[in-house]
Amino acid sequence: MSPNNGQDQVLQVITIPHRPTPTTAEIDADLAPALSILFAAPGLVGAWKGRRHEDRYTYIFLLVWRDLAASHAFFTSPKYAEFHQRIQPALNGRKVAWQQHARLGQWELSDAAHFQSIIHSPCIEVALTKVVEGGVAGYYDGFGRVVSKILDQDPGCDGWWISPLVENPQHQLLLINWKSFEAHHEDFERRPTFQQCIDTLKDYYAEFVLPTHLVGLEQVFG
Repeated sequence: MSPNNGQDQVLQVITIPHRPTPTTAEIDADLAPALSILFAAPGLVGAWKGRRHEDRYTYIFLLVWRDLAASHAFFTSPKYAEFHQRIQPALNGRKVAWQQHARLGQWELSDAAHFQSIIHSPCIEVALTKVVEGGVAGYYDGFGRVVSKILDQDPGCDGWWISPLVENPQHQLLLINWKSFEAHHEDFERRPTFQQCIDTLKDYYAEFVLPTHLVGLEQVFG
């Protein structure tokens, strides 16, 4: 199942830092018991799995829920307690990061078309931008006037999606579809247009943005 145009749906980003292992097959086997609980959660519409380019042991999941209440219902339920217990051997002391929700279809920058443009990406840049207090309107104005147009015209970029976090709307979740990791770091960042993006938004950054990259994305539920 794919996300629809319903404005109640939310995207959740979950990061699972697996213990170092020789193969991805071992990681998949370790996570399977816990993930079977997650994928049975009422209200889960779709799930995509990939690994972090900077650390191949870390998996990142993009989950789409029917609404925020469905996600909260799972993460406050006995089923999440069971999920948490079953995933511990895979983590070996590490912690799952799951408190990142953003609404789908809240406005034109986060609609279903923009989301569809990134979920089939070979390399998604995941950039959580913490914006200065009171700066969100200016950040979005600069993004819409300059950054979005640069990304739309860049040969290495095939789409983007952006929305404020439910947990803190000062924080912006930006997902960018790159043809490859190199298309972002080796090509785009050497162009003058990259500096234009930085110059346009830098006054709105509460702290320097350190993006990660999600590769090998595949739909695993829905």
